Amino acid sequence: MTITRVTEERLPQAAAVYREAWRESHRDLCTPEFLERRDCGAYLEQQMAAGKRLYLLTGEEPVGVISMGDHEIGDLYVLPRAQERGYGTMLLRFAMEQCGSARLTVLSSNTRALAWYKRNGFAQTGQRRQLRDGLWEVEFGELP
Repeated sequence: MTITRVTEERLPQAAAVYREAWRESHRDLCTPEFLERRDCGAYLEQQMAAGKRLYLLTGEEPVGVISMGDHEIGDLYVLPRAQERGYGTMLLRFAMEQCGSARLTVLSSNTRALAWYKRNGFAQTGQRRQLRDGLWEVEFGELP
């Protein structure tokens, strides 16, 4: 498995991984209309234009994606068929090495992700932000 920085040429591969994994992870959290409407390629382009660094985890095929900024980790997604193999942990550890003391946000209703980040050395900081009625994002930071 290799982790490589996403370039403009590799953006379609990263967007395909992101789209499939994001839709699956959010299918119980968002409306079907919102899931279909979300342009994952445009979103990743915006992230890159804003200075975020995107990385793709690839074996025989691309299986995971992650973004990061200064001390910030985001958009960690692994294809559903490739989950439970350590790929998410591999991407997270890589990002933690790159970012130093990192923070990230998770939807408060995404109980699977909340538990996974706790198992991987993160704890809630107490900071949270309301995205819309009933939908909150909570911040996590690395445990010392």
